[in-house]
Amino acid sequence: MINKITSIVLAAGKGTRMNSSIPKPLHEIAGKSLIGHVIDGLTSVGVEDVIVVINKDQDDLKKYLSETYPITRTAIQEEQLGTGNAVKVVFDQFDLSDSTGILIVFGDTPLLSQDTLDTLINSINENDLNILTFESNKPEKYGRIILKNNKLKSIVEDADANEEEKKINLCNSGVMALRNINLKENLNSINNNNAKNEYILSDLVSIINEKGGSSSYLIGQKNESMGIDTKHGLAKAEKEYQRLIRNKFLSNGVTLKDPASTFFSWDTKIGKDVKIENNVFIGPKVEIGNNVIIRAFSYLDESIIRKDSIIGPFARLRNNVEVGEGSKIGNFVEVKNSKFSDDVKVSHLAYIGDAEIGENSNIGAGTITCNYDGKNKNKTHIGKNSFVGSNSSLVAPISIGDDAHIGAGSVITRNVEDGDLVLTRAPLKIISNWSKKIFRKVGKG
Repeated sequence: MINKITSIVLAAGKGTRMNSSIPKPLHEIAGKSLIGHVIDGLTSVGVEDVIVVINKDQDDLKKYLSETYPITRTAIQEEQLGTGNAVKVVFDQFDLSDSTGILIVFGDTPLLSQDTLDTLINSINENDLNILTFESNKPEKYGRIILKNNKLKSIVEDADANEEEKKINLCNSGVMALRNINLKENLNSINNNNAKNEYILSDLVSIINEKGGSSSYLIGQKNESMGIDTKHGLAKAEKEYQRLIRNKFLSNGVTLKDPASTFFSWDTKIGKDVKIENNVFIGPKVEIGNNVIIRAFSYLDESIIRKDSIIGPFARLRNNVEVGEGSKIGNFVEVKNSKFSDDVKVSHLAYIGDAEIGENSNIGAGTITCNYDGKNKNKTHIGKNSFVGSNSSLVAPISIGDDAHIGAGSVITRNVEDGDLVLTRAPLKIISNWSKKIFRKVGKG
C-alpha cells in the first residue's frame, strides 16, 4: 500500500531555445507559470511532498518557489547530465525513506490532468514502474515505446533509435510513477552509453524488466504531454489551455459569442447565464456573477463583478475593482482600485481611480477622479443617489455626500455635503454680433 507520495519535478534544463532571460519554468500560460501549473496539479491530487530539481544558475526560480510554493523543496543539479542524474541528486540531497511512491514529472508540462495524475499514482500499487505515453504521427524528439506481446519492454531515445524504431508512433512522455524502493535500488544501474552521453531515466524500464519486475504504460492525450521548449511551443500550449477552459465554461452555461477571441486566466470564475462578446481579455483574479454581460473589447483583471451588471464595450477594469449588482461600466471607461455599490452607472468615457461610489449613483461622461497628486494616490468617496455631471474633475482626496449633485464641467476641490448642488464653471457670457465685428464680409472674387 502506498502511504506517501513524493513528486520530483525536473526543471534544471537551461531552456536556451526559449531565447529569453526568464527561466523556462517561469514563463506563463493563462497568467500562471508553467511550473505553477505543474505544482498545483500535483497538490490537487493529494501530493504534499514536492521536490523541484533546478540548476545552480536558477536563483530567480529558486526564489519564486520559496515565495510562491513554500511547500516545495529544491535540489541542485550541478551539471546537466540527464534525467537519471537529476533524480539521483534528489536522493543524494534528501532522505526519502518515508516515501513509498515516487511520481516524476517535468516543470514544462503544464497540461497534465488530474485524472491522469490520479491514474498514475494508483498504478504504483499494481506495478513496479509505470510510464505515461502518447500516440503521435510526428514523434520527432520523443523516445519510442518498445512493446513485446503488448507489454512494455523498453524505451529507445530518438537519437539512439534505428529506422524501424523511428516509425513507432507510441512515445514516451517522460512522466513516470514507481515504488520508491525500485527507484532507489536501480538508479545506479543507469549508464550513459548512448548518443547523448547522458544518464536517461527511461532506461529504468529495461533494467527493472531484466530483474523480473513489472512495467506498465498508460496512453494519455498528446496535449497533456506537451513539453515547452520554444516560444512557438509556449503559444501552442496557451492555445490548447484556452481551448480546454473555454469548453469548460461553455459546458457550465456561459455564452461565448466568439470563443476563439476570448482569453481566460487559470483562476477565472464565472456564474450562470453570463454572456461574453468577442475580443474580451480576462486576467487573473476575476470573478463574474450570474447574468452579467461583458461586451466586446473589454479588458478585466483583479475584479469582482456581481450579478446583473453590464461591462463594456471597450471597458478596462484593473487592480482590485468591485462592481455591485445591477451596475453598468460602459464604453471607454477605465476603473482602477475602486468599489461600486449596487446600481451604479458609469456609462461613457470616464476614469475612476481609487474611489468608492454608493448605490444608485450616476457618473456622467468625461468624469475624472484626479487621484494622483504627483506623489500619492488619494481616495474619492461618493455617496448614494448622487449625480456627477459630464466632464467633471473630482480632485482627491475628496468626499461627496448622499443625494448630492455636481453640475457639468465642474472642478471639485472641496468636500460636498449631503443634498448639495455644486457648480464651479464660469458664468455663461454672450457677446452679441461678435462675428460681424471681427470678420469682414468677403465679396465675390
